[in-house]
Amino acid sequence: MKPIVFELFANLERLAGANECRVDAGEETVTVADALAVLAEQRPELAGSLERCACVSGDTIVRRADPLPADRRIALLPPVAGG
Repeated sequence: MKPIVFELFANLERLAGANECRVDAGEETVTVADALAVLAEQRPELAGSLERCACVSGDTIVRRADPLPADRRIALLPPVAGG
């Protein structure tokens, strides 16, 4: 099965030490939330930050209940603070 690719930005990129993270997931991974759960399990250093992130596929924000994107790529955008 093709891996799920997460594009990481800001603090997630710093925590992972990379701007991209690939995870292997089984057939039971069918929603964005399922994919995030696999990422949290395989990369525990990211787990605490995932709940607050927006998930993006292409140029569209996707909800956690949405199906996993066909290209199996999800960008994770942490909240931005500042003035």
